[in-house]
This record gives sequence, structure tokens and C-alpha cells, in this order.
Amino acid sequence: MEKIHEISIQNQASFPIETIKDCEIIYSDSAKVRVLLNANLMNRYTDEKTYVEFKDGLKVQFFDVNGKKESELNADYAIFDDENDLMLAKSNVVVRNFEGNILETEKLNWNQQKEEIFTDEFVKITTENEVIFGEGLVSNQNFSKYTIRKIKGTITINQPDE
Repeated sequence: MEKIHEISIQNQASFPIETIKDCEIIYSDSAKVRVLLNANLMNRYTDEKTYVEFKDGLKVQFFDVNGKKESELNADYAIFDDENDLMLAKSNVVVRNFEGNILETEKLNWNQQKEEIFTDEFVKITTENEVIFGEGLVSNQNFSKYTIRKIKGTITINQPDE
């Protein structure tokens, strides 16, 4: 019986303690929605650390203090570290801001406390007038102010005359 108990404790860590399908999580500040997270599947684990995994992807919408949507993050996979308020989004990560600018990368971190997104990976940013390629980025979470660490190239888009 002791061996069975030992095996079951070891295997418990690989199973979620909570599973939610079609979940919606609302983060608010002073009774105002600041972040809205939607996912098809959410699994919460308690191993050495508590974390939440979104294996089927997620959509995160960021709002200003007046409730206006500022940006949206989509990814095929994400994992959220509860203790440190950090999320790692991976695979087909796309961020769109209210100006229509688009950030594309394969890995992106979101620090909820600092309201910041960042990566060391390859990034592609598409604006109305140009496409910028680079490696590494730091931005506020609404993707309105950003810094690309190593710009690899820029393509200017000429708008047709009206």
C-alpha cells in the first residue's frame, strides 16, 4: 500500500487540479475591467509552483481606465505563472493595438504587474506605412509605445494616390 500511495502522489502533479472549458477571466481595477482573457481550455496545476496552462490558445484584451479596448493578444498556447504574475504566450502570437499596428512573434512574455510585454525572439511589426523586422522587443501592454532591441530591416509601404 505504501508503494501505491507513493506512485499516486508522484502522478498527481501531472494532472490539473482544475479544468475549465470556454473560460472567461476578468481582471479589474477599481471596479473597471482592465483585462479580459478568453480561452477554450484552461488547466490549473499545483506542482512545485502553481501555474495555469492554456493548451488550446487564448485571447487577451486590454482596456484603458475608461473601458475602451486598447489592444488584443492572441496565441496558440500560453502558460501563466500565478506567483509572479507572468505569462508566456507561444506559437503564432499576434498583438494588435487600437492604431491598427500588428506585432507577430513566436514567444511573448506579459508581466501583469508592470503592464509590459517583452520578448528576445524575432519580431515583425506592421504599421500603416512600414514593416519592421527585429530581434527582441519591450512594450507597454497596449502596444502603443515599444522598443525593438535589434532592428534587422524596415520596408516602407507606399500608399496609392487617391
